[in-house]
Amino acid sequence: MTTRRPSPPSALSSASAAALLALTLAACGGGSGEAPPQQAGSVVVSAAPVVTITNNVTAETATGPITFTFSFNRDVGTSFTADDVAVTGGTKGAFARASGTSATLVVTPTVDSVGTVQVTVAAGNVTDATGTGNAATAASKAYNTVIPVVRSALVTFQETPAPTLIGFGGAEDATVVTDPTDATNKVAKIVKSGTAELWAGTTVAVCPSDAIARLPFSSTLTKMSARVWSPVAGIPVRLKVENSADGTQSVETEATVTVASGWQTLVFDFATPAAGTAALNPSRTYDKASIFFNFGTTGAATGARTYYLDDLSFVGSSFTASCPSTGGGGGGGATATTITMDEASAPVLTGFGGAEDATIVADPAGGTNKVARVVKSGTAELWAGTTVSNLPGLAIAPIGFSATAKTITVRVWSPAAGVPVRLKVENAADGTKSVETEATVTAANTWQTLTFNFASPAAGTAALDLAVTYNKASIFFNFGTTGAATGARTYYFEDVSYPAVASGGGGGSGGTTTAINFEGTAPTLAGFGGAEDATVVTDPTDAANKVAKIVKSGTAELWAGTTISTGAGNTINRIGFASGRTTITARVWSPAAGIPVRMKVENAADSTKSVETEATVTTASGWQTLSFNFATQAAGTAALDLAATYNRLSVFFNFGTTGAATGARTYYIDDIVYPASGS
Repeated sequence: MTTRRPSPPSALSSASAAALLALTLAACGGGSGEAPPQQAGSVVVSAAPVVTITNNVTAETATGPITFTFSFNRDVGTSFTADDVAVTGGTKGAFARASGTSATLVVTPTVDSVGTVQVTVAAGNVTDATGTGNAATAASKAYNTVIPVVRSALVTFQETPAPTLIGFGGAEDATVVTDPTDATNKVAKIVKSGTAELWAGTTVAVCPSDAIARLPFSSTLTKMSARVWSPVAGIPVRLKVENSADGTQSVETEATVTVASGWQTLVFDFATPAAGTAALNPSRTYDKASIFFNFGTTGAATGARTYYLDDLSFVGSSFTASCPSTGGGGGGGATATTITMDEASAPVLTGFGGAEDATIVADPAGGTNKVARVVKSGTAELWAGTTVSNLPGLAIAPIGFSATAKTITVRVWSPAAGVPVRLKVENAADGTKSVETEATVTAANTWQTLTFNFASPAAGTAALDLAVTYNKASIFFNFGTTGAATGARTYYFEDVSYPAVASGGGGGSGGTTTAINFEGTAPTLAGFGGAEDATVVTDPTDAANKVAKIVKSGTAELWAGTTISTGAGNTINRIGFASGRTTITARVWSPAAGIPVRMKVENAADSTKSVETEATVTTASGWQTLSFNFATQAAGTAALDLAATYNRLSVFFNFGTTGAATGARTYYIDDIVYPASGS
């Protein structure tokens, strides 16, 4: 018998067939009982991941590093890296992935330029979980990283009195004139004659010894600039700086004029000295400048030519230029007194609060220069500091602050930038009279000059009082931060330059103070009552200084004294006593402590008009500064009369005690500082 297999119904759908197959497989122990998956052609493909790029700079133009944030609309896992970002106009920095949908990249724009940073993520660089690549995206940000040029004016030709121009070699016709292009401006006019030597030039000076301010060169600060006007372009201009006291210490460099018959600013980089000249040595003192137009060409080759010069400046450091002077004697009519640390008798450094390790050492930048080194220890107080002194009693020569002179400059070296440096000045005999201010270090591991403006005292400290004698100075590195917070750090400083008091026994009116310092033309000493042995001699403790020596003999009267004068008729310049300005200071040396020193001032034409006061010596066989306050007159003497003319001064050591009671004794006096008339 033949058996026929029945045919499936023709109407059986593919779905029914699939279901039947599934049931059959299940009955046979195979499969899951579920329908098989659909074919690939029926799957929905995901759209490409999209990235949005933003940045952290709200300003229209960035001035520093830019942090770009990359935000994806779906998780891309770890497929996105810094390598997926192309950057133009800058340099990639730190990359950080916050999650599978967010990451950041820091980009630093090109230094000292203007442009646009662009970041681009190319298509397909990044994939999501399905392997789908991203769509291309780009973003940009404008930037301006041009570094402002900091210049400190050395000579502007607007000064009063006008700068001195010393021409030589055929450039002797050098004068300060009105700018030919600006009637409100003054400039130097220099004529290089038709017979001038190839080295004809002009020294520009605003200080004694044909000097300008000491130039704060360092390994990174090597440039000066000047505005020049030349009738022709293409000529070299040479600038030479040297030590005003030693012309063998010099450095020269050149720049080229590119504009004819118009002003332009030339920059002179002494790190590149002119061929055949000495290299720059930052440890040396350069405080004299000379300029040579069309150096190397004689006047005969070109005919007479007229050049102009203006705004001679130091580039890269902000400071107030002041005339160089050394020593602590206050002396000789200098505009500024400078403590350089190179003095034969080294300044004394007295550290406190964790800065006791303070010494004079060789400049870490090299050379023969000496500087002060201060170590702020790891356990230092936030107020750790160092007093610098070159006189007894931790003192310095009085600071000649005035209405127009309220700044002190100091060259400093710090291992870190952003550090505040505080400078405090005070009366060495009365620490309640002080003023403090701060400046901030802006460069690490290099020398820079900081300017301390005492017209802007530090918060919570006293205001500057022009009637006070400030003759003590202390410096505090990283003031307000303990050593525990930073660890031990080493700092350096030098060239503490401050306004000098008007000196030389004259000083004239209009100054804040007048000083008699026994330098130069010696004052007259007229002793009486057993103190006739009075002479100007060399300081017994400093061979570079002059002082008055007064011997009170063994037979001296109790009122034995000495009149000190700088003018005819035993006079001095009129003392400018005024309300709040009633004190005279003097440095004294006595063989014994505890003795009174009386000072008397009077009218040279009418001795009935006088006032006397006293101060007491507290240091034996050492210098100290005494303050004589004439608002508190000695018992039994007349009161101070601010309307009277006082123009004679006498001093009495150990007043009230005879020479017979003590035996002969020798005393010394120096730096008598009093208010100037008209100040």
